[in-house]
Amino acid sequence: MLKNRVDRILLSTRRPARAWRLPPLLLATILSACAVNPIQEEARVLAPIPAAELNRATVLEAQGKATEAAALYLDLAAKAQPPARVQLQIKAARASLAAGQTAPAKKTVDAISRPDMTPSQRDLLLLTEADLALQTDHPKDAIGLLERMQVQTLPKELKAHRLGTLASAQRLANSPLAAAQTLDELDRQLDQQDERLLNQVSLISTLNLVGNAELRDLARQGSGTMKGWADVALLTRNADADPQPLETRYRQWKQGHSGHPALPELANAYTGTLAGGYANGDQVTILLPRGGRFAAAAKAVQDGIEAAGRADRAGQRPMLNFTDISNADRSRGLHAKAIQDGADYVIGPLQKEAVDALAAERLLGVPTLALNEATRTDKRAENLYQFSLSPENEATEVASKAYAMGLRRALLLYPAGAWGERLAGAFRRQWSHQGGTLTRQSSYPPTGASADRVATKLLGGADADLVFLVATADMARKLHPRLQAASTKAITVISTSHVYAGDFDPKRDAGLVGLYFVDIPWMLDVGGAGPLSRRALSKGTDPLARLHAMGIDAYRLAPRLADLAKNPGGYYPGQTGGLSLDRLGRIQRQLELGRFTETGPRLADLAVDTSKPETR
Repeated sequence: MLKNRVDRILLSTRRPARAWRLPPLLLATILSACAVNPIQEEARVLAPIPAAELNRATVLEAQGKATEAAALYLDLAAKAQPPARVQLQIKAARASLAAGQTAPAKKTVDAISRPDMTPSQRDLLLLTEADLALQTDHPKDAIGLLERMQVQTLPKELKAHRLGTLASAQRLANSPLAAAQTLDELDRQLDQQDERLLNQVSLISTLNLVGNAELRDLARQGSGTMKGWADVALLTRNADADPQPLETRYRQWKQGHSGHPALPELANAYTGTLAGGYANGDQVTILLPRGGRFAAAAKAVQDGIEAAGRADRAGQRPMLNFTDISNADRSRGLHAKAIQDGADYVIGPLQKEAVDALAAERLLGVPTLALNEATRTDKRAENLYQFSLSPENEATEVASKAYAMGLRRALLLYPAGAWGERLAGAFRRQWSHQGGTLTRQSSYPPTGASADRVATKLLGGADADLVFLVATADMARKLHPRLQAASTKAITVISTSHVYAGDFDPKRDAGLVGLYFVDIPWMLDVGGAGPLSRRALSKGTDPLARLHAMGIDAYRLAPRLADLAKNPGGYYPGQTGGLSLDRLGRIQRQLELGRFTETGPRLADLAVDTSKPETR
């Protein structure tokens, strides 16, 4: 029984993620296709290479030994002549990416001689560079690379893979409408009904990132199939609060739009994303510490997991087995025991050291969703996925959303110390890479002493349209009014979720009014007031509130990891953000943009409000 379970999981999680999961020789065959038979082209290009050595590299990749495979490809490339050399170098770069080694992949890509490439190799290299850009958080670069590919000459498999990757990059670049249009195009490339259904759910979920006004305009004035997709997306708004009527409304809409490509099962599939997605009899082992410094955080995650389980229908609830992993050194043994005891999925561990231990394995027997990220990205176990609420991710999101708002000249104000430096560094990297200008930056004492003078000096004479403020709620109440008062023109101030503790007092929080911040949808009450809403699970100020949402998403993500892994454009509308999976098995999150008003925080759009809030 155990062997059958492992085999079943391997088939579901290691199926082709379009071109990227195909066996290496077959993949090269497809990717080298142009106007000739792909098999003949592959055979011609690699004919001078010893077949035994190529086969050895193929076997290494199949065994999950991507680092060794990359080294062997490079060794073969050093002895080969173009175009075989280029083909082998690209294979090596892609193997390095599969192992999570972005630096060696970039080094290999940079060493490729462009004049020696065939047209099909040029497209494969562009796709490889785009994947590298995505893995290093540069979605705009990925879009530019993908748009340079010669789409008309690509084989169908590669066209589909390119579109899925492009949609993912466009979403991460805060262009959800463009991403939805790309997924609409991808729908026409897919043949299998289950693949189309997954893609259509991603399309509708992506359109739900678009603001209400823009989506209504698209439904009224849009053209082609996008008009209908906007109709469906509007139907799904607030489906979490009352999902049952959605199917009725969708059937009525479908009857009047029979020519639209939306599948009859789409509404049912979409509402299915609002539940766990488990099969009857599934078992989930959750590895969380009951003691030590992570115990309180673990309890909040557990509460979220249990609440999500209770919200599922009786026949769709898995058996949840919570296992104490207070000692991170026991992670491998406890994981192995979970599989022996019949686990179909594992959620956890939470401690970084425990995640590192699992990441050092070659293969985990069942899909495992760690609740933290490994220290090193070059250690990756097959079947290990990593989910983290990273503060650096929030700083990167601030930079992306500010740039999407049209802001270009930034000031940076952050507390001295490790935490402030981490967030400031993440913002600097993303802002610079996008092409934004960092006009001036200052740190302030974390105690708050003289922070107001630092803020005033930062604004003095600066030509800027943005301030990225790294602060706690207490400090933001003091610094935000100072920044607004010191500015001679309207200036946008954006912070992270650390400025919002979960409650709002009009008198105490008057200084926050007008301040933008990024946060998870759950904290901004996206999705209504159902049994899994923040109002139901967390009362008032709760420093661990966001971990309830993490537990909900972890519960719902575990059975969907295989589908996300094999679908480059896959997207899940989670409580902790818009969720997708990168090539390293890391969950990528897109956060919401909120803004404090006089009555509390509200969802904001990416249009800059140039009105200057009242200060007191």
